Amino acid sequence: MKRIKYSLVALVASALLLSSCSNSFFDINNDPNNPAESTPALVLPSAVAGSAYVMGGYYHALGSFWSQQYAQAPAASQWAEWESYNLTEDDFDRQFRILYTGALYDYEYVRKSAAASENWSYYAISTLMQAYTYQVLADLYDQIPFTEALKGDQNFQPHYDDGDVVYDSLLVRIDDAISKDFSAKTSEDPGSYDLIFGGDMEYWKKFANTLKLKIYLRYVNVDVNKYKSQITALLAENNFLDEDAAFSAFTDASQNNYNPFFNTFIDRLTGNVVANKTLVNYLTDNNDPRLELFFDPSATGSLYTGVAAGESADLSGTSKNYATPAITEDYPVYFFTVEETYFLIAEAQARYGTEVAAKNAYETGLKLSFTGLGLSATNSSIYPYNGIQSIIEQKWVAAINKRAIEAFFDFNRTGYPDFFTKSLTSVWAGDDSPQRLFFPDSERQSNSNTPDKVALNVKVWWGK
Repeated sequence: MKRIKYSLVALVASALLLSSCSNSFFDINNDPNNPAESTPALVLPSAVAGSAYVMGGYYHALGSFWSQQYAQAPAASQWAEWESYNLTEDDFDRQFRILYTGALYDYEYVRKSAAASENWSYYAISTLMQAYTYQVLADLYDQIPFTEALKGDQNFQPHYDDGDVVYDSLLVRIDDAISKDFSAKTSEDPGSYDLIFGGDMEYWKKFANTLKLKIYLRYVNVDVNKYKSQITALLAENNFLDEDAAFSAFTDASQNNYNPFFNTFIDRLTGNVVANKTLVNYLTDNNDPRLELFFDPSATGSLYTGVAAGESADLSGTSKNYATPAITEDYPVYFFTVEETYFLIAEAQARYGTEVAAKNAYETGLKLSFTGLGLSATNSSIYPYNGIQSIIEQKWVAAINKRAIEAFFDFNRTGYPDFFTKSLTSVWAGDDSPQRLFFPDSERQSNSNTPDKVALNVKVWWGK
């Protein structure tokens, strides 16, 4: 793969996104150097940065709380409502708007402009990243503006499409994107304007196959055989990501360039986020050395201790008494990790292939989770293969600080890990856990086609 060297334009685009939430930033006709008109090369970096800003910020935090990786710290209450599931339609409204008016709109501009000039590399990258972003939104809301979305002044009130309709359409788009001729003279090399793979289209094909596999596996509770032939074909081809797909343009030079989770949840709103007791107990009980690399020890006593969901209100002390996420200013935002890819392959093999192939992929993913942290692969022997349960449990652990929103989706899709505790402050009488987000208030106010409010504990279309 090409080694990425970030251009000044790309870095400025991402820095502007991280420092501003105004809609003016997302105007594709206002680039940092004020050119007469935008180009795919100028707009693509800001689109990817927009996805990274939301996925690696609030969505990562939400996934970490709702998959019992992080918890609210005592003597603070910034995220206590997340643990009690007492959300409103205002919660995550801003993230929804940033993605639709920013990243998704920018991807659409690149897609249309690149298609018109047969600039297939830019067309493919923007299509794949837009599909990735749409898929996460569909998982969070179950229904989203899609078919009629991003039409500008042609349609200010788009209808919402069901999640399965979005999924089926995305698969068609993905196949179309990677079918193009990237060797054509009209297809430009994105180089450093591609902030993920440096313009290496072979890696974007791997990205596409990995994204398709993730989408196919969402159907296992709905129609297990709908995409069976496509899954077995992907497994036979075996052309999946063999390295991380990550946005790594963050630096520790200034607050404007920080990783979005670090910027908000560690630097600006310090003292609120600590390790969750469910996760800490699991790793401690298994003598897992990754615990001390996933988290920084408590400032008081240098301990790796956690707080249960909803427990913070009854505890003394502060965040200084508990372990905290080991995320730094320049920590990447991961769209896929290589270990996640192998766990996806392992699950697909367990359901549609052979147990031998499933076990091999599981063990590879598990070893990568250890070696990626600088630990010996031999540590992986503490977790023997035990079918789907072991795959999803270790995928949950490997997602710490990286892919927490996917861990949340996996729990709702598979029921694993099956040892989560009920939040002590849950507003629900039973053992229900959150399954989705409310449709945003801004949509409710401006779009008459916004669906009726749906309770947070109602399963999305693929839920178990």
